[in-house]
Amino acid sequence: MDAISSTPSVISTHKLSGNLALLALALSVWLLERRTRLGGLPLVYGGLGQLRSLAPELAGLAACGMIAGSLIYRKEHNGLSPIPAEDQKLWQDINTEWPILMTADSLLGLQAMLRMVLLSSAVLRSTDSSASPFTNEPALFFFLAAACRVTLLAVSPPDVYHLDGPLGGALNLALEVLAVPLLAFASRHVLAVGLRRLSLCFAGILAAFFLSTCNRLALADPGAEQLDVLFSLAKLLESLAALAFLARTCSLGRRSSGRFTSFAHALLPVQQCLGTYFMLTAWGAAPLQEVPELVGAGSPFALLQTTGIAEAGLYLLSLVAFVASRSAVKEQGLVSSEDIRQPLYIEV
Repeated sequence: MDAISSTPSVISTHKLSGNLALLALALSVWLLERRTRLGGLPLVYGGLGQLRSLAPELAGLAACGMIAGSLIYRKEHNGLSPIPAEDQKLWQDINTEWPILMTADSLLGLQAMLRMVLLSSAVLRSTDSSASPFTNEPALFFFLAAACRVTLLAVSPPDVYHLDGPLGGALNLALEVLAVPLLAFASRHVLAVGLRRLSLCFAGILAAFFLSTCNRLALADPGAEQLDVLFSLAKLLESLAALAFLARTCSLGRRSSGRFTSFAHALLPVQQCLGTYFMLTAWGAAPLQEVPELVGAGSPFALLQTTGIAEAGLYLLSLVAFVASRSAVKEQGLVSSEDIRQPLYIEV
């Protein structure tokens, strides 16, 4: 998928990035204040012991970093199809605007690599992950989004919706395919959540499908509009996953714990920011503005960019809720099982 970018979007994107940086700074200050009050850092910053307990995940991140770094350093195009001669000038312009990553597609390639580390941790720590906010409804939405991406890659021509650049091609395709069975494993207990919650999931899926048909890009060839619908649908299903993740974080409250849970809360905002930054910068226009020649129906850029920003905010709110719940456990020295069963939303 050719990532098109343009310098007019840089100023607006930097303003938005600045706002997100301020939010991250405020969160960091709050975490430090909690450390001062409680005499130690909550969440994944709890010292060397916590880092040692996350050794497999850290090793996975290091491996991804080395693989991505080596591929990016080689500055080769690894897409499934070569860049056509008539597009060489455009490709050089893209490489100039992305001097390190070569193309905005590399952001999605990095996101897929981080997703694989997260899902591997979920399988490795299946006992922890079964009591994590990631399971059940969020995992179901993630699974459906992954299935949409794999279907999209399977039926799309090599030059449409496949990633270009050093992290594209067969590597990205393999990562997306591997994610499907891992997410199926993570969502294996979703049918036990009850009819009411399953009905809400079904309603959300229908709403996402309706919005994706009414707001789609025009990257596919004429007559293959279903590919554009699948792209929008995958993004919207991930938005539902973020919303469900926050809801489960709040409902679990102090019961939400474990190494995988801490790792998921730390990694998901980073992973989502990569996808959001791609949607904001890869199209040659300022954020939240439509590109008429790339619009198939509705306002896909405004919708997908807005939901992408909302996803990042939802994961940050989930992080705050999780830190607050773990801090409350340490601060109050909970000993009663009745207290442990209290959901977080009663306290906030």
